[in-house]
Amino acid sequence: MTNKTPKSGSPKRGVLLRAQNGDVIGFDETGVRINLADSVIADIQARLDLSSDARVVDASVLGDINAWDVREANGWYVFHAHLPGGQNAGHFRRRVNAVGDSFPSTIANPSMALYGLLSLGGTRRAMTSDEPVEFPYHVLSTGDDMGSAGPAGSQDVEQTDLIERLNEQTRDSLVGDEIVGRRLAEYRALPVMYVRSETDTSSSIAGLVNGPAMANFRQTTANFCAAASSLGVSPKVLAVGLDFTLEAVSDTGDDWLLGMYDVMQKITDLFADHGLRKPLFIAPFESGTQTASDHAVMRAQWDLTWNKGGHDIFYSAPSYMFELDSFGRATPLARKQMAEMDAFAIESCNRDEDWSCPIFLLAEREENPCVIRCRAQTISPLVIDRNDPLNAGPACGFAFEGCTNNAAIIGVDAASDDTNDLLISCDIAPEGDKLGLLYAVAHEPSTDGMPANRGAIRDEWEYLSKTGDTLYRWALPAALPVH
Repeated sequence: MTNKTPKSGSPKRGVLLRAQNGDVIGFDETGVRINLADSVIADIQARLDLSSDARVVDASVLGDINAWDVREANGWYVFHAHLPGGQNAGHFRRRVNAVGDSFPSTIANPSMALYGLLSLGGTRRAMTSDEPVEFPYHVLSTGDDMGSAGPAGSQDVEQTDLIERLNEQTRDSLVGDEIVGRRLAEYRALPVMYVRSETDTSSSIAGLVNGPAMANFRQTTANFCAAASSLGVSPKVLAVGLDFTLEAVSDTGDDWLLGMYDVMQKITDLFADHGLRKPLFIAPFESGTQTASDHAVMRAQWDLTWNKGGHDIFYSAPSYMFELDSFGRATPLARKQMAEMDAFAIESCNRDEDWSCPIFLLAEREENPCVIRCRAQTISPLVIDRNDPLNAGPACGFAFEGCTNNAAIIGVDAASDDTNDLLISCDIAPEGDKLGLLYAVAHEPSTDGMPANRGAIRDEWEYLSKTGDTLYRWALPAALPVH
């Protein structure tokens, strides 16, 4: 229905959308008019920290802290304060009343969304350290007293919308700290991060898919969404870490690969059920330990680098670049460097920027039978690091398998006609019906604290780590048939 002015004949007011209970969208001479439901109005008010019902209260309700401009609204104290941590002065909140036995935690006030860093994996992902969280009010976890490491499959995660600060660091909280720190250095808005890993002791990918870690991951996802709702903001998962490779001791390569597709699909469906966007998966490319350098599951990771099965999965770094202890676990130094590489991958992918370590895709014989061309997919041109900081040796991490005439690699050089190609020169033409070219696979055991597998091929990207070392995007391990 419209009313028209006599002069122009154009409508002066009218209805664009009408529902059974009345007009929804209309217009008049002032512009578009939208009638919102009471539930929508209530939701908007819940998202405002300082609604019309907010009242100013004395800062003493918070105890002996340097706080000011304290207001009470929607069951929260919202205030400014100067508190310990890298963030210094900022905007914070705390529940007015305790819920159950949990004393209310003071947390940073999320102004945009509650950002999630969730992970699923085996026992090594549950490793913790007692080093302090750099941004203790911005990097948080489920308020169930189990911290960001979760119950490690030992008990069920219970339903809760509570959030609490951390008293220990995990791989996920280190990543959260790194992201917040970078944003602070760039004078950007500081996110509030909800970090949590769910793990168990499964020895096969099928066990992980059907075990307690996956069940707890489902509840953790629900708890994350509930926590965001309690804060009046949207839940947004920045990344889901997948860390289950060396633990899959009873799997074949095909078992593991199909199982990983199943894991990613189940998480994708779970996120859809909660209205979350399609997940970004981040994983380390596991290249073994000081003694374990080859396994079908380790090789199967290469398939995920190019055949993602419709999922967004990225390898942040090959693990051969990180220091390990004798049990194959990352040292404290390596954990910080892993977090830095994860953070780069997560932030790049969430900004729709490219992030990929070099991936070797094809090995084929040149016209000269003593030369093999190795083709790669890279963001920037390949670099042969002649300084060899990882001690890969003169073959730069390359070796043959299935070679029947003991041909030796005598040179690795960049191809002049393609910056993504390497030319592998041999003393004699390598022979063998099942000849394969290996990179950072099946090396001899090491004694220098680094994984047995290693390489000297990277791209041009580099970053000076907070640990003092320079980090590179080293090429991912590969086992390629020679054509």
